[in-house]
Amino acid sequence: MRCRFAFVFLVSTAFTPAFATGFTANSKIDAVTVFPSGAEITRLAAQQFEAGDHTLTFENLPGDLMPETIRVEGTSGGTLEISSVDSKVLAVPTADADARRRALEAQIEALQDERTVLDQTIADAEYQKSLMQQLASGAFSAPAKEGETKVFGAPELGSLLDLVGGKLQALSKTVLESRVRQRAIDRRIMNVQTAMAELAPQGVMRITVTVHLSAPAATSGTFKLKYRIAQAGWHPIYDARLTSPGAATAAKIELVRRAEVMQSTTENWGDVALTLSTARPVGATSAPDLEPFELSYFAGREYDAMKGVAGNSQRLDAPKPASEAIMEDGAVAKDEKRKEDENKFAQLQAQVEIAGFQALYAIPGRVSIDNTGTAKKVRIGTDSLDAKLMARAVPKLDPNAYLTASFALGGDTPLLPGPVMLYRDGAYMGQGYVPMLSPGEETRLGFGADDLIKVKRAEVKRLSGEEGILTTSNVDTRAYDITVKNLHDFAIPVMVLDQMPVSTTEEITVETLPGMTAPTTKDFDKKPGVLAWNFDLEPKAEKLIKHGFKVTMPEDMKVGMSLN
Repeated sequence: MRCRFAFVFLVSTAFTPAFATGFTANSKIDAVTVFPSGAEITRLAAQQFEAGDHTLTFENLPGDLMPETIRVEGTSGGTLEISSVDSKVLAVPTADADARRRALEAQIEALQDERTVLDQTIADAEYQKSLMQQLASGAFSAPAKEGETKVFGAPELGSLLDLVGGKLQALSKTVLESRVRQRAIDRRIMNVQTAMAELAPQGVMRITVTVHLSAPAATSGTFKLKYRIAQAGWHPIYDARLTSPGAATAAKIELVRRAEVMQSTTENWGDVALTLSTARPVGATSAPDLEPFELSYFAGREYDAMKGVAGNSQRLDAPKPASEAIMEDGAVAKDEKRKEDENKFAQLQAQVEIAGFQALYAIPGRVSIDNTGTAKKVRIGTDSLDAKLMARAVPKLDPNAYLTASFALGGDTPLLPGPVMLYRDGAYMGQGYVPMLSPGEETRLGFGADDLIKVKRAEVKRLSGEEGILTTSNVDTRAYDITVKNLHDFAIPVMVLDQMPVSTTEEITVETLPGMTAPTTKDFDKKPGVLAWNFDLEPKAEKLIKHGFKVTMPEDMKVGMSLN
């Protein structure tokens, strides 16, 4: 009979039997589930037990694991009863740090000895200089007795001066070089002392988990110790490969999902079963509460005083969602051109499992990820999606038309936000950004300028003057011709965006000129004054859009923008 046991972690204060047999678990990391932030570690250990009470200790676990997430479960050949689980934080000295400290101490001693030798060299040189000076002074002093003559003549005195001067110069050079070497030694000693300070404390924090259990009869058990740790995570990286349509084929996007996994824990993950989860266990667990939004009445000077204190900081705009903030930070970053590998290899992909409100990607095989900052890249999967192409142009700001492809996410798993590498017919076009997408949700990606769509915007009318009989007003008239030509051998939808001024006062009126091309959409994307013209352009065909407006305002009024 096989019995499965499990225990939810508690900080135990229960009585431990005095004659319990203690075992140290020989455990290894068997599986890791990595979340966008954090990871769950599963350790395996097998142990034989005689009848009686026992303790099984898991030593040297990371000191920064989350103790509240510790769980113990497993299977046994008989009956095993777990009474409690203890966890304890210990400062464990590391052999590597101690060996490094001893090496640094020996290095400091050697440098200090070298400095002492230079001290002696300087002292000897200074003594020799003093002795030479005394000898030279004696040679030039007056005779000791009256009537005696000096021993040195002019030639001898010259030789003596040369000898003393050369010797003193050599000794001074020895002293100077020794002091320079001492300064270098002092700097080296300071650097080594700084390195020693960085080794403190000499111990690292570790957690020990002790499982208290009893066995009515001799049996064996396989234990799973699970815990979560924060210093790990993964983020998605995508490749979007657009294939242009042919005579009998539609446009396709091959969306390749990859993940970059990193960890900086105190453990190496060697030969583990790796699973990636889309759950965010450290994020918010419930929606925020709204507080009452009260408007207060302030009159006269009281209102002016409130305005002076608040300035422009009191706004009623709602904050941007986090996903939009991420898009603004990471979108549209340009990357240098990459050369696509011509050799094609079969790439293993993850097995996808839908578990409630999360997707789990089981990476095939066993994976090793060290804790030295190495980024492990794994392939999650590939989706082949139907794409709808469109050439999008804003000729007022940019003379190019940009090829965009919209698609709906297929499958049953969401798409986390992340950078996407964009390829068009095998050529790398740049980098974009994919927002958070749910299955069935549609999004759009840009694949660079389309050189076979020619767009030209020409000003054909510009009039400024006055009109009116009883009253006089300033009038400004603008008109443009926008020409779009399709040089492709297939039809393509086109969107052209432009704008016209928007009046915020009744005294200024804006009118569309007669004979202009009516836009498909006004206030495009809920932006006042932005116009969109949508049409299908056949191969080698050309489309003319006429766009113009008239602005009328009082003669003495000045507008705060230029009309282009």
